[in-house]
Amino acid sequence: MKTRILAIVPYNGMKEIMNDIAASNEEIELTVRLGTLQEGLEIVRSYNLDDFDIVAARGGTATLFEKHLNIPVARISFSVYDILRAIKLAQNCTSNFAIVGVSSTVDNAKLLRNLLQYDIKIVTLAKPEDDRQAILELLNQGYEMVVCDMRTTLTAYELGMNYILITSGRESIEATFTQAVHTARLYSFYRQQAKLFKAAFTGSNEALFVYGSNHNLIFSSLQRNEDTEDYFRIIEQNISAFFSDSSFRLEERSKNILLSYHCNHAVIDKETYVYIYLRRQDAPALIDDLGTSFYESLESSDPDLELYGSASLIGDTRKSLDSYSRTLQPVLVLGEAGTGKDKSASFIYRHSEYKKQPFFIIDCESTNQKKWNYFMESPNSPLNNIHITIYIKNLQTLPETVFNKFLPYLKQNDLCRRNRFIFSYTLSKDRNGNDSICQFLMNSLSCLVLRLAPLRERINDIPNIATLYISQANIELGKQVVGFEPGALTLIQDFNWQQNLSQLKRVIRQLIVLTDGDYISAELVKQTLKQETPKTAGVIRPGYEIVNTNQSLEEIDYDIIRMVLEQEDNNRSKVAERLKISRTTLWRMLQK
Repeated sequence: MKTRILAIVPYNGMKEIMNDIAASNEEIELTVRLGTLQEGLEIVRSYNLDDFDIVAARGGTATLFEKHLNIPVARISFSVYDILRAIKLAQNCTSNFAIVGVSSTVDNAKLLRNLLQYDIKIVTLAKPEDDRQAILELLNQGYEMVVCDMRTTLTAYELGMNYILITSGRESIEATFTQAVHTARLYSFYRQQAKLFKAAFTGSNEALFVYGSNHNLIFSSLQRNEDTEDYFRIIEQNISAFFSDSSFRLEERSKNILLSYHCNHAVIDKETYVYIYLRRQDAPALIDDLGTSFYESLESSDPDLELYGSASLIGDTRKSLDSYSRTLQPVLVLGEAGTGKDKSASFIYRHSEYKKQPFFIIDCESTNQKKWNYFMESPNSPLNNIHITIYIKNLQTLPETVFNKFLPYLKQNDLCRRNRFIFSYTLSKDRNGNDSICQFLMNSLSCLVLRLAPLRERINDIPNIATLYISQANIELGKQVVGFEPGALTLIQDFNWQQNLSQLKRVIRQLIVLTDGDYISAELVKQTLKQETPKTAGVIRPGYEIVNTNQSLEEIDYDIIRMVLEQEDNNRSKVAERLKISRTTLWRMLQK
């Protein structure tokens, strides 16, 4: 008979590895769901646990399951290889990082540090909740990154620290499945007995709940789900009273059901157990109270932020983001397409005084005249709220008719004093931020200006950014890539990233998919980047290229250099020699 495993995992790559292993293991019948620490318990309770032999999870999620579930839990641990891969990734990005976690997470890290004589700071948490204080102390000490488990990545993300998630490799998951099969077989006899007793109570008019001395649920004749959630919640709210008084009785109403609870105590092997009985009957109808109205918010979150560090937190932009987050002044974010304007706006919101209030997003690109009229005229408009953050993006697409009405409306109604406004504007060769929209925001609304540099001006940041994107792709795709082979990263740095971070992120993801080993090869990078180079239409004589002459001399020079770089496979020495300029001059011209 197959062992039926319900696995709750924190990221998609782990799910892919599990499904792959289970497909070739005849002893396992696997169900995998994605869920964080907060969601995991709710997901498990949505299933009938009688349909499974064991639950698998890792870290704090496994600990939570052990406390609240009456089914065996297989704990997915971190192997030495898992820790080593995370360390190698972090070393690609910075030498100024620390490993943070409870003892079960960092014990192998300490072993590696001693064995390989690494100079790495390791912070052992007494309990998972101590991670916030630990990261605050590391930030004060100047650390740039932490290597940690899922719970701590969420804390690091909240505090603005970059991080590398320790992922579980194939060998760790295979070991967990072996353990799960063994444990499930040991428990099978006792679970069969429990099912017999549960079947006996299921036919009774009374439901039975059994709680142990630490107030944990050991047995229930009812499955916890949406229909029965109130029954469990009422018990949990009054559990101390049930334990302190064996004659305690309670009556509550849930929807149209009258709930009557009573209990008794039993002492087994010196441990006190409480048996709580529930009788349900239809309740008399009540006259409905006058309903209260509420407004449905447009609250939104950044879809790319759950597990990953941000390129905005690397380099000079970080200081501006920190400073702007501490004020409530309106902010105008300027940058080319793909430079991370949305993430910067999200960072400012998440670290501001209004971070616990809604975050409304208005995208000018997809907002029509009817919606703008609603924003300015409806009493239910989010603009009429107080102490919220409103992010208005893609202002370059704002029609002139709306601009002439909406932006003065913001100023005349003094909305920037009641709420926090963040604006974003996409720069291009035709839009340099000097038009009437930007001038109004900067001069009439006194917006702070955050200029996000294009990737061609952040060449020194590219290794760190690429490392974050490798970590992200590993998590999503179940890969274990730890960096680049010699020469590969140079090709990445020399490439003209016209779509900036968005393009780099996509290319890194493509490289991860195509890489079978631990390192990305220079040849693979070269082939992939050739596909990214736009092809010029028309027939051109050998030795000639099309150059846009409808631009400044400086821009023409830049385009010519990019063309020669492509022809020379991004070899800067050959480009400098061919153009009869020094490498220093070439570097300077590429920065403009």
